[in-house]
Amino acid sequence: MAAVSSQQKTGKEAEEVETALQALFAAYDLDESGDISRDEFFKIEMRFAFESDEIYKAVSGAARMTRMDKDSSGTIDYEEFRCRFMTNYAEMGMSRAETIEHLNKQTKMALLERARMGPRYHAGIRQVLRQIFYLFDTSGDGYLAPEEWVAAQKIVAMEVSDDFDEGWINEAAFSSADKDGNGVLDLAEFMESSFLMFEGVKKRADAILATLQRVVKVMEAQQSQTKKDTLPVEIWVQDQTPIFMPPHSSWQDEGTEDDPDRNMGKWRKEGEVALSMNLTTAEDVASFIRLLLKLPTDMWVSIFYCGPPRPDAGGLRTVTLLRGERPGEGNVQAMLQYLSKPNADLRLFVKNIRKRPSKLTRQQRLFTDQRDQILQKKTGQSWGLDWETQLVGEGMKLPPRPMVIKVGDALVIEVPQSDDHGEYKYASSIFMDRTDVLSQPVDEEPVVKAAKSKKKAVGEPDPLLQFSFVALKEGSCVLFVDLTWEDQEEKLALTKKIATPVAENSQARIGPIEVVVEKNGPGGKNEKDKAPALQWWNGEKWTTKKGPAKRKKR
Repeated sequence: MAAVSSQQKTGKEAEEVETALQALFAAYDLDESGDISRDEFFKIEMRFAFESDEIYKAVSGAARMTRMDKDSSGTIDYEEFRCRFMTNYAEMGMSRAETIEHLNKQTKMALLERARMGPRYHAGIRQVLRQIFYLFDTSGDGYLAPEEWVAAQKIVAMEVSDDFDEGWINEAAFSSADKDGNGVLDLAEFMESSFLMFEGVKKRADAILATLQRVVKVMEAQQSQTKKDTLPVEIWVQDQTPIFMPPHSSWQDEGTEDDPDRNMGKWRKEGEVALSMNLTTAEDVASFIRLLLKLPTDMWVSIFYCGPPRPDAGGLRTVTLLRGERPGEGNVQAMLQYLSKPNADLRLFVKNIRKRPSKLTRQQRLFTDQRDQILQKKTGQSWGLDWETQLVGEGMKLPPRPMVIKVGDALVIEVPQSDDHGEYKYASSIFMDRTDVLSQPVDEEPVVKAAKSKKKAVGEPDPLLQFSFVALKEGSCVLFVDLTWEDQEEKLALTKKIATPVAENSQARIGPIEVVVEKNGPGGKNEKDKAPALQWWNGEKWTTKKGPAKRKKR
């Protein structure tokens, strides 16, 4: 019992590290683009130096940026950010608790510096202004007409300043804000006009934030009193049996702005329903959808909607993943408000339907000293499952259950970190039960060889990640690894100009795999000692060559 409690504590701490890292990354990401530019990095670093009474050295700052930017793209994504920080903490020998404390301290400092930089950089103000924009976009077309803008700006202006200036909301102010001269304001133009107005207000950023939050609260209460449900929304579900496809090969048959219904034959309309405005989390919406579709309660689903048009994408509606684990987080309320408007795309797309684990718990990767201790116990044979063999297309069969290995052996599961030369990112989640039998995952980056081709290679090959689960003692363990790029579908849709989520799965599962660990033979020697270090499963047998077995002709 004590061992289980210890495992739960370790898993919780590792998850807290990830959460703290994500918060710090978001604090550095001033424009909320999902990547940290060189300018954003320097702005935060310079503020840190200034507050510490230190001289900021641009050369050393540039060197830190370069070390983080592993793919030399000029920007830092989350994985690069995470890798550099975790490496630094490991080199300093910091414990999990010390790491979490330091990350939280850095995040608090970064957010404080953003607030001191003014409303334009204040994370909370940016978030609330987006809420106000969508609350006043009564038609749901992603723009504010002059009358909508005047109403929004007048309320904001009168609340944030005691000296209301008609010049903030007159015709000249609107024309100045309408940068592209199309007669309406998009979100970026609205936010810029608000920031310019705030520059003339003698109030601290935190006071402006508190005022804007009151405005949102009042407006949401007013709208909820008049609207109990959204307009009727169509529910579309993947038809037949979808397969998993990487981003680069998933979009070619999808509908575009010119032909939006091109691939709708792979979707099936299951009904039409008005959603309650009282739903507060993504799971609330998913529960409602499961009831409608008569799905078991232990199923996970991914829900997408096509949001307001994006001016920077030629008016293409934004394919958006529904998010929000807790009330007030994510985009649930924004979606419900949007689906209450006459010009909204009144469809929800339900995909990636998979079973929720009931007995397995999510495990985080080990790092620093714990990682080194586990790798020292990896003394035997390694047995590998690679993602392309297991997942792409129809995939291959898993090894027969149970999979029997020896103490000191390791099960290795290889997954991608990115796709299309770093354009799209993958995320992996690991679930298992007996971490006293098989270790929590330890990650290693194998060297990726460029594919042999007569054509000239474009860019570096996408990096892989190998999760090693080391056999610690006799017993059995069940685990699986979920691989997803569902949060990249919005980026894919904007990049490739597609009108809906892709019809194939953007989430897949390697497993579940049942592993039985046996003790070593006489003298503690593994019978496989003379075998190659890593054997790969090709769907039929173990071999030294990675990749699927050739399918037999029927």
